[in-house]
Amino acid sequence: MQDAIFIAASPGTSWPLTIEEFEVRIRERYLEVLTSAEYEPVGDHDYLAFEVDLDGERRHGSYFDHSHLILSDAPPAFWTDTIVWFLALLPAGTPAVAMVETNPDTVPVPLGATADNVRELLDARSGPRSSC
Repeated sequence: MQDAIFIAASPGTSWPLTIEEFEVRIRERYLEVLTSAEYEPVGDHDYLAFEVDLDGERRHGSYFDHSHLILSDAPPAFWTDTIVWFLALLPAGTPAVAMVETNPDTVPVPLGATADNVRELLDARSGPRSSC
C-alpha cells in the first residue's frame, strides 16, 4: 500500500489557485492527463480529480479549490517533482504543510523546497511499507 500524500495550505490560510487555474496548469505539465470536476459533500468542497501516467502506471490526484493537493498510488519519489512544480504555481512565500496518510501530523514544507527536500520530508513521515 502507498501512502496518499497531502500538500495543504497552512492552517487558517488558503491558496489563491482556483480549480480552473490548476486544471490549465496540470494539462500543460501532463499532456495526457485525464481530469474531472468533482464535489465532496461531507466537506462541501469542489475539487478536480486527475489521473496521470507515471512510470507506466496510472496515478491519481485531487486538487481542492484554494485548499490542498492529494497525490496517490505512488511513493514520494514519484511525486516530488510534481509537488515542487505545484508549489511554484503559488505566490512566492506561500506557506504549505505536508502529511502522509499513515502519519496525520502535518509538517511545514520549507519555502523554496527542492525535490530532494520534499522527498526527505515525506520519506521521514511515511510508515513502513507492506510487501503486498
